[in-house]
Amino acid sequence: MSRIWRAGCLALALVLAAPGCSDDDSNGNPDGAADAADVPVDTAPDVAEDDAGRPDEPIGPGDYPPGPYGVAVGDRLENLRFIDIDGRELDLADLYADRTVKLLWIYATAGWCTVCGTESAALPALWTTYHPQGLQILAAVFEDAAGNPAGVDYARNYATRNRFEFPTVADEPFVLGRYFDKAATPMNMLVDLTDMEILDIVMGWDASGLESSVERYLGLIPDRG
Repeated sequence: MSRIWRAGCLALALVLAAPGCSDDDSNGNPDGAADAADVPVDTAPDVAEDDAGRPDEPIGPGDYPPGPYGVAVGDRLENLRFIDIDGRELDLADLYADRTVKLLWIYATAGWCTVCGTESAALPALWTTYHPQGLQILAAVFEDAAGNPAGVDYARNYATRNRFEFPTVADEPFVLGRYFDKAATPMNMLVDLTDMEILDIVMGWDASGLESSVERYLGLIPDRG
């Protein structure tokens, strides 16, 4: 009787042990716990990495505000690119990244423009006065005295002759032409550097009016530092 009892116990033990063996064969059980353990642990990080750098993330100091962009007051100004008087690329993102300034004055000028001569003579003093308060001026020379596209050499001579200490660029392809009629040169555009919104576009040279606008916007726009 004792041998029969021991044999029965052994058979029962083998039956109970059988399901445990089938769990080890994970290839035959797609719903088993072993299959779940085989899922790569980097699956979730891969998804997170795919989402990195999307436009809806906060804008950093080295980035540029996203579009849509436009050409009228109230629109956001796109990231225009120029060549500065040292022959290097300068785009609006470079000026946007400078958090010591908050108001940008874009001055489109040409060598044949007599009114521009008056404005160019006045701008250095205005820049000296308002730059410490957050104003930056960008002078863009688009044509020479003969009406030819202005290159880097001409823009450099123009800046030197007028004693410009602020950034000056050659706008040889005349990218600023989409914002004004060159027959109304000079063009003066004021831009909020916190979000690159076009605040004002003024044709011609109105010294007192533009200075008043600069003072007003400098008082309204918060510091970025």
